[in-house]
Amino acid sequence: MANDTSCQPKNGPVPICAIGASAGGVHALRSLFRQLPDDLGLAYIVIVHLAPEHPSSMAEILSACTTMDVHQVTDTPELRANCIYVIPPDRELVIEGDNVHAREFTEPRGRRAPVDVLFRSIAAARGDGMAVVLSGAGSDGANGVRSIHEGGGLVLAQDPAEAEFSAMPQNAIATGVVSFIAPLDRLAEHIVDVAKSKGAVRSLDEEGASNDLRRIIGILRARTGHDFSSYKRATVMRRVLRRMQVCGVTSLAEYSKFVLGTPEEAQELFGDLLISVTQFFRDEGAYEALAAKVIGPLIEEAGDEGVRAWSAGCATGEEAYSLAMLMLEEAERRRLKMPIQIFASDLDEGALGTAREGRYPRSIEADVSMERLERFFIDEGTHYRVRKELRDTVLFASHSVLKDPPFMRLDLVACRNMLIYMERTLQEQLLSLFHYGLKPNGALFLGSAETADSSEFFSSFDREARIFRTLPRARRHMPTLPQGTAELSQRQPAPAPELHRDRHPAPLEQHAEALEKVAPPSVLVDANQQILHLSPNAGRFIQHSAGTFSGKLSEVVRPELRLDLKVGLDRALQSRMATMTHPTPIAVDGEKRRIAMQIAPVPVREGAVGQAMVLFLDAGPALSAPDDDVDPGEVRDDEVRRLHAELKAAQESLVASRGEHEAAIEDLRAANEELQSINEEYRATSEELETSKEELQSMNEELQTVNTELKIKLESISTAHSDLQNLTAATEIGTLFLDAKLRIRMFTPPIGDLFNVTEMDAGRNFTDFTHRLRYDDLEKDARRVLRDLSPLETEVQAKDGRCFMMRIRPYRTVEDRIDGVVVTFVDITSRLKAEQQLVESQHRYQTLFNSIDEGFGIIEIIFTAEGAPIDYRFIEVNDAFARQTGLENAVGRTAHELVPDLEHHWIEIYGHIVRTGKPERFDAPAAPLNRHYETYAFPIGAADDHRLGVLFRDISDRKEAEDQHRLLTHELSHRVKNTLTVVQALARQPCASSMTTEQYRDRFVGRIQALAHAHDQLLATNWQSADLATLIRSTLSPYGRDGSIDQVDNGPATQLTPKQGLGLALILHELATNASKYGALSTAEGELRVTWDAEGEDEQRQIRLTWAECGGPPVANEVPRGFGTRLIERACTYELEGTAELRFTPKGLTAEIVFPVT
Repeated sequence: MANDTSCQPKNGPVPICAIGASAGGVHALRSLFRQLPDDLGLAYIVIVHLAPEHPSSMAEILSACTTMDVHQVTDTPELRANCIYVIPPDRELVIEGDNVHAREFTEPRGRRAPVDVLFRSIAAARGDGMAVVLSGAGSDGANGVRSIHEGGGLVLAQDPAEAEFSAMPQNAIATGVVSFIAPLDRLAEHIVDVAKSKGAVRSLDEEGASNDLRRIIGILRARTGHDFSSYKRATVMRRVLRRMQVCGVTSLAEYSKFVLGTPEEAQELFGDLLISVTQFFRDEGAYEALAAKVIGPLIEEAGDEGVRAWSAGCATGEEAYSLAMLMLEEAERRRLKMPIQIFASDLDEGALGTAREGRYPRSIEADVSMERLERFFIDEGTHYRVRKELRDTVLFASHSVLKDPPFMRLDLVACRNMLIYMERTLQEQLLSLFHYGLKPNGALFLGSAETADSSEFFSSFDREARIFRTLPRARRHMPTLPQGTAELSQRQPAPAPELHRDRHPAPLEQHAEALEKVAPPSVLVDANQQILHLSPNAGRFIQHSAGTFSGKLSEVVRPELRLDLKVGLDRALQSRMATMTHPTPIAVDGEKRRIAMQIAPVPVREGAVGQAMVLFLDAGPALSAPDDDVDPGEVRDDEVRRLHAELKAAQESLVASRGEHEAAIEDLRAANEELQSINEEYRATSEELETSKEELQSMNEELQTVNTELKIKLESISTAHSDLQNLTAATEIGTLFLDAKLRIRMFTPPIGDLFNVTEMDAGRNFTDFTHRLRYDDLEKDARRVLRDLSPLETEVQAKDGRCFMMRIRPYRTVEDRIDGVVVTFVDITSRLKAEQQLVESQHRYQTLFNSIDEGFGIIEIIFTAEGAPIDYRFIEVNDAFARQTGLENAVGRTAHELVPDLEHHWIEIYGHIVRTGKPERFDAPAAPLNRHYETYAFPIGAADDHRLGVLFRDISDRKEAEDQHRLLTHELSHRVKNTLTVVQALARQPCASSMTTEQYRDRFVGRIQALAHAHDQLLATNWQSADLATLIRSTLSPYGRDGSIDQVDNGPATQLTPKQGLGLALILHELATNASKYGALSTAEGELRVTWDAEGEDEQRQIRLTWAECGGPPVANEVPRGFGTRLIERACTYELEGTAELRFTPKGLTAEIVFPVT
């Protein structure tokens, strides 16, 4: 275990290395961590498939292989570098920020995929995670590695040839996103290289990185013809850095040289940038909303044209097939039939090949419901293949949304998780293309991180599901293709060189230049009052204000002149009349001057646009403030006259303008009506042309797509034809193809051995030819199959003695139309002989199998993911099995199902035999069955079958006899010892002082004889019954001080059976022996009292006998249980069928014995 400093958090997020494994993964994990250094700075998260009902020791196992800290995740710990986090049982792990969280499974046990869940959460939380797939069964992780790849992470896998179980790494490799495949030792080396390269790329110079990145994009554009300069820089950089890690390059400059010198790497980087990663029903809630709010109404409202959709950037086709499933389901739900056409496009030819094949790994079970799998897919064992109905609704085409025209007249466009990789400008261009291809009120379906809210083309329809509707636009025209325009502009010819001009201007130009210098300042404007030309000094009368620049003269002329200028320009441009304005005082070059304007129309050629000339005339200096010598009244009169003149001119101008304005309005009104009429005609014509153009473009796209599909289908047909030719040439099955009139279509070579036909006989009725079969109903059978459409199968015999299995099936065309029959003849002569031999062998085996007295069965051991045996299942058992075990209907059931509390040592022994492959002979108890078995177990079949043959015999009687023998031997020894002890006790008892030696000898001999008599009575076998009182006194008489016990109370008269008498005598003998050694009979002061009483009536009658000692040596509170105590309890239970309770008190032993009597 590493010290605490190894897990200190680093600056920034800790890089994650997620490792997924299943069966056989424990060995792979141990080997991998033994080879990984403990200072790479990575946080390792380990996912294995664990049994939910058993605790896991995975953390302890990995701790023994590395010095890094290993934790089983129980709460939500923060990720730390150089630490290993292990999944707990019955939980799945997800990444939440910088923490790893254990949560309960949301799926039932058979559909859980914890590796996929972790990989997807890493892809969502971190863009640069590393995923490693090791040994395991199933396809868990195959979907998750796609998400890791899409997020910019790196995927590594153990070489399937090395893995103990190759399914998990093989399924991950099949996705096409695994960057490195190697055995464990090289895998560890590559993890080290990647971890070190992560540190190197984090130190890249930002400015230098931008230049190098532009260089790489340029190389890629030259190599592939595709421009990624408008993709988001972070997206492109992540993909480039991943390729750098794969290639072992640590600088962008070095990598740009590597891409330039290695064309294959440019293609690899191009494939990485395409991000061909998708899945079925990604964001299931969004698909449910799409089906309910968009697809359902589309199907409902669709006419004969049907529904048309486009899946842009379809990758390997899961998204397109998901849309197709939804549409077929909605149409079936409404019982409607209509054309459904989905165009699916992408640039990645490899991904399109996968999509066209429609073959997907079993890992899609995590995304597709069982109902849809059964409805739309064919289960091919290790894979699923889409059914023909689903495949025919989708057309796959190699198409660039940036360079090729869009598909047209669409009801729905699905473009999920493609816009997020592009800059905003490029996103807007693509949205305009989608809008152009969609019908009015068409729908756009985007990814969960994408939006079209800010676009002028779409409005939000379901914000949470990312569904948008098209907005109406006044004009619909083909938008510029984002990359097509640039390429067209690059192909445009350079402008023609200007014609050679004489360096000396013409006389007319010289004259114009001279006039402009001496004439007043002037400005030439067009019909919109836009400045066309300024004379050298006209700039003094121009004044630009702040804000947007305008070239309109009336907006940039000096403010004092604007009103007169607007009126004059209107008259000059509209009425073709010249105007002279009154002088207006303005400041020019720091001096107050009176400026008038002459505005005159410029003569133009017929059909040209009108222009006007504005001359700025200087009328002298403006009047200054009145001097003392000037009469103020004269000044005021001049000013009034001037203002009157200006007012009159303004009024005249206003009246003229009003008249002109009214005339112009009338003209405009008439022109407007005419224009409206023309516009309507033009709009109708334009719409017809636009519709025709769109239809032609759409038809062209569809024809190209159909052509591509047809080429692929022709290639498939050609391949199938070649395969069929080779099959018919190589097969040993005779096959005869007949049309609906039973004419020969074709046949395989073996048919020539049965029918007298040649290749030239195609087209003739097969009944015209003789055959070598002892069967004359072939024609009748063929016609019956044609009539009933039910296949027929029967055995027929040739005249040479060979036997054939003849099968006649309807001949179905691709359109599911019956067009004849197919007759096959399979030679089963060898099979019939083998079957006969097999039947005989099975009969012999079954006879032997069921005739042996020993039980025999074939079992299959069940292991956990870690390889520990947990149960076994019965595959086959013989007749003696039930007799030996007492278990019925064992076949197909597990041991724990038959015997829930069966001891685990049976499973451990069988698991050990499977692992070692060596047979074993052993005997062991089966307590729940109350039996003991002698067993011989041996492996059967291949090692990975985990099957054993088990031959066993019930030896419970033998074991019980052995136990009884050992007990009797022990009991005999115990009794002999007890008898000797009694004799010693009798010998040690003191005699009375008045007793002579002869008297003492006679009493001692009498006691010995009484003891012998008691033993004889115990061993007697001819008892009929025994009186309880007599039995008690005779059994205890040898232990009395004077030949009798201290006190035996006479209870009710009771007769005992021989079994009860022997058992009670044994109990009393044991109690008396113990009393003479340690209890009341071992001292002169001790007393013993034996009493009994009867309880109950008739069948419920029982005897309660009490043995009470007092006055003997002190008794300890806790007396250890010895053989004597067990003997008393056993005799009471099995001989008397009663109970015995022994209580040791300080006064002495008290025993209470209860047993039934009849």
